[in-house]
Order: sequence, then structure tokens, then C-alpha cells
Amino acid sequence: MKADRPRPSLSDVAHQAGVSPATVSRVLNHTAGVSEDVRQRVLHSVSNLGYLAPPYTNTPVRPNSVALLIPDILNPYFTEVVRGVQMEASLDGFMPLVLDTHEASEREVEFLKILSVQPVSGIIAVGSRISNDELVSIRTHMNIPMIMINRILHLPNLACILVDLENATYRATRHLIDLGHARIAFLPGPATSETSNLRRRGVDKAMAESGLVLGRGISPATFPDIDGGFQAMSALLALPPSERPTGVICYNDLMALGALHAIRTHHLRCPEDISIIGIDNIGMTPHSNPPLTTLAIPKAQMGRLAMQILRRMIAGQPPPEDSYSLVDCNLILRESTGPCIHRNNGLN
Repeated sequence: MKADRPRPSLSDVAHQAGVSPATVSRVLNHTAGVSEDVRQRVLHSVSNLGYLAPPYTNTPVRPNSVALLIPDILNPYFTEVVRGVQMEASLDGFMPLVLDTHEASEREVEFLKILSVQPVSGIIAVGSRISNDELVSIRTHMNIPMIMINRILHLPNLACILVDLENATYRATRHLIDLGHARIAFLPGPATSETSNLRRRGVDKAMAESGLVLGRGISPATFPDIDGGFQAMSALLALPPSERPTGVICYNDLMALGALHAIRTHHLRCPEDISIIGIDNIGMTPHSNPPLTTLAIPKAQMGRLAMQILRRMIAGQPPPEDSYSLVDCNLILRESTGPCIHRNNGLN
């Protein structure tokens, strides 16, 4: 009888990746001191060889662990979702493992491939950046229960939690239009973000109903953070005064904070010259200068709901009917939006 093929070792991974076994260990344990290029080589070798780290050798599934994939651990939006997951998981001993993809779809793919050979009890993916085709391909070889937040995909053993972002940005845009704004711009998020497109559709719908057209398009931010918002808003402010928007809706609150900084840097005022609306209602928005009008997404609530649904799926129950749950968000009015003072002077 033919002998079983030897299980790949840590040394095999190191040899294929061209690194030391210690470097492989640092990558798998998510510790510092490894360049992105080396990390990608190691993860590729792990996936290619089907390597299983020792803790998983005799236990195919860690019964109390849940992988939580987020795009940016420095963004308070995601940390609040993480808190919601942790609060719910602690009720019955589940342990979330937080994995930060740093807004890189390739890193998300590699994490999911690792989880397919070193499985956990379940996966929660927040704001996934990978394509539907890639996700379908990965899920074909993975039967672990999975929850996706702000992404809809109909696959077996997968459930989705969605914020009605299109309706939310529609209401935000209507707010600006009701204040007399006609030159309105949208600062989009990453090109790979499905939710950025949903936000944009809501803005387009409200503008079209009023016979308006969205202002000059801005290319997606290199990173949806404060610096990205500052750069995108600065590009808008470089336009001639008669073409600048008087109202701006930002992909998230961090970009909105960067936009506020750009407005001040250009010696303009908010909301007198330009009104700004963010999305997320992160903790610092009531304390910005001026306090930020924003769409309040129930972040911790979504994290708790995701863990509740995942717990039931791990126990063998099917996903919710239609495989997704829809949550709404409220428009929080603060001082960063106000009447358009240019509407009667021929600028709009």
C-alpha cells in the first residue's frame, strides 16, 4: 500500500519562500519585523503547500475561535464593530482573532486561504475588498460558516448584514439640496469597495430627482483616511471658485475630517463656504471643528448581530431567510452643514 504523502513542515515553507523558519513563524503569528513582500511570499508558500501549523495538526477545527477580518484596524468604525463582536462572543467563550487586511484585497485573499487550511469555527468579514469571483472560488473549498458585513453574496453557509447605504446617502443629499446646494460632490472610497458604489448611487438618485448632476468626479482615495480626505478635498478646492462644490458628501468620517482640514487650510469656512457630511458617526465627530453632520451606522450593534447569527450557524442552524439582514442608519445633524449662501448670487 502506498505510503501517505509527508505533511509539509515549517522548514518546507521557509525553503520554498526563500526565508528562515523564524521568519515564517513571525508571519504566521502576525508579529512585527517582516516586510510586505516577504509576508506575501510566505503566505503564498503556506497556501501552495497546504501547510498546517502544529496547533492545528491534531485538531482540525478550533472550537472556540472566530476569525474577524477588517480592512483597517486604525479606523474607529472597524474597532467599534470589533468591540460588538467581542462583547457578544464573550457570552459563551468564543475568542475572536482579529486580522487587519490594511485595505489590501491581496492580503484578504491570503488570509482566507490560510483559514481554509488552518480552519476556525467561523469567519466574520467586514467591508470585504475582494471580487465576487475570488470570494466564490475561495468559498468553494471552505465550508466554514461565514458572515459578511456590508457585502451581499448568495452562497451556501454564508450570511450577510447590510446597512441601507443607498437610502442613507439619498437622505443626506436631500438634506443638502433642501439647504439650497446645487453643486454637490462625493468623495469616494477605495475602488474595490462595494459600499462606495452604494453610497454613490444614493447621491446620484437624489441629484437626478432634483434635475441636478453630481459635481466633478474625484478619483477614489488612495486610502480612506484623514490624509485621503485632505488630498481629495484639496483637489476640489483647486477648481475655480465658480466650479467648486458648496456641499460635499464623504465616503466616511475620517475622509470628512480631512476635508474639514483642507477647507481651513484654504482659508475657507465650513459650513458658510462648503457644507460637509460624513458617514459612520465615529466617536470624534461631535468634537470636530465644526462638529460633523454624519450618517450614524450602528457599528457595535452590527458586530453583535454578526456574532449572534454566526453562533447559530456554527451550531448547525441555517442562515437567516434570504441570507441577509438589513439595518438602517440615521442622519445626525450638526454644525458642518448649513444653507448655501451662494444660491442667489449666480454661482449655483
